[in-house]
Amino acid sequence: MSKKKQEEKHLNSKQKAFEQKQARQGEKVVKWIIGVLILLAIFYIGWVYWMMGV
Repeated sequence: MSKKKQEEKHLNSKQKAFEQKQARQGEKVVKWIIGVLILLAIFYIGWVYWMMGV
């Protein structure tokens, strides 16, 4: 019985490590997407000012 619990505990630690890894990667992707959107917004504002001749 104790061997089974040890295997479950090991599996749970692997799952937790995997979840943490995915969470870090997810945060990184979200930050990149937000950064790209901000950069595109800045380029759009510049383009609009250039088209208006301001």
